[in-house]
Formats: sequence, C-alpha cells, structure tokens
Amino acid sequence: MPPAFLDLAWTQAPDGRWIAPRTRLAETAWDRCRSGVREAGFDVRDGLVAWDLARAPAEPKLSFRLAAWERVTRAELAAIEAREAARQPVDAEALAAVQADLEDALARYAWAFRDKAPLAEGFAGAARLTPGQHRFARALLHEARDVVAAVDRRLAEPAGQEDLAAVQEADIREDLLAACRHLSGLDADRCRDRNGAGWSAVTSAAGHRLAAASALDVLQAAHARRLVYPHRAQLPSALQDRLGF
Repeated sequence: MPPAFLDLAWTQAPDGRWIAPRTRLAETAWDRCRSGVREAGFDVRDGLVAWDLARAPAEPKLSFRLAAWERVTRAELAAIEAREAARQPVDAEALAAVQADLEDALARYAWAFRDKAPLAEGFAGAARLTPGQHRFARALLHEARDVVAAVDRRLAEPAGQEDLAAVQEADIREDLLAACRHLSGLDADRCRDRNGAGWSAVTSAAGHRLAAASALDVLQAAHARRLVYPHRAQLPSALQDRLGF
C-alpha cells in the first residue's frame, strides 16, 4: 500500500500500479511539482492518478519528498482558492443591503463622499460586487458617515454673538437657507475645480449639510451666515439685500 499522500484513496490496478480518483489537490501537485512527482512514478491523466511504486525512491528519501510536495501543494491550492474566492461575487442579500445604504447616503449627503462619490455611485448601480469591492463600498459608507458626524459636531459648536443676533427673525433664517441651497447648487464639482463657483473647500461640507435641512434653527442659521458671507457675491442681488450683505 502506498504511503499517505494528498488524501488520495488508492486501489491497486491489474498492472500493479496504484490508482486513485483525480482530485484538485492532485492536479495542483501535478502542476506545481510535476518533474519531481513524475520521477517518483506519478502520472495524472484521464480522471485518475496512477503511481508506479517501483519507480519511487527508497525510504527515507521518499517520505521527505512526499512531505515537501504535500506542504507546497496545500499552500498553493489554498492561495488559488483564496484568489478565486476574492473574485466571486457577494450574495444577492449582501449586494442589496450595501447598495440600499449607498443609494440612501448618496441621496441625502452625496457631498460627504467628496471625490469618491463617482465610485460610490458605481458600486450602488453595479450588477455584482466581489468581496473586495463590497468591503470598499462599506468603507466608503463609513467614511462618508464619519464626515457627516464631524460636520454635525462642528455645527453644534457655539456661534459668534454677532451672527446669533442677526438671525433671530424667521425670515432671515429662511433667506440663509435659500442662500445655502443656491451655493450648493453651484457646487456640483464639490470644490474639485478652482472655478470660483459655489462653496470653498473650507465651507463646502458644512454648507451642503445646512442646505439639506428643511429649516434652520437659530444656531444653524448663525453658522450659515458665517459660511455664506465670503460667497455673498454669488447670491442673487435681492437675496444679498435681504441678508444685509
């Protein structure tokens, strides 16, 4: 009986050779260690592995070689299977979940993805995602949510007394919201181009966040006033006048 090798299930053929059903592990050994295993009497073909023990080296040399080939083969097959798994698409449930999250985030705060928004949009509309792409899509979501959380913390900080005093009237707060929405509408490039249109790199994130609000409270409006002021020349003249800019 041949020594144990690659989990092959041996039976003896009429010609005296040992044969076993061909397996992927055996195919990998044949591809990876062909010259060595062939010299030891192995042959892999037609769905079978055949071993002519008469051609195998004597012990302990045979055991050393079998152990080395086994180690190399199993490592190679594990690497192959890992690469194959990385190329396999994630299942429909995981795909639907990440795409729903991406679509929701893009609808509510596409600005938070910054220059990665096209990537997020591509993942949201893809017919399939590999595990690596799925992880990347989730990372983009987490990054965007972190950006939103950081902006919200910034907008929760105290505002200047002058700005707070200027936004006590509801009409002024409505005009500031309109100003934020106007500037956000001009900021389609998310400040990637230095074109003087829309928000600046410093004001863009907070400006877009305020523009998405249904209404501004006093603190938000005070922050909005400070953000809008440097861009006042881009506002319609009537809106500038109402805001006192």
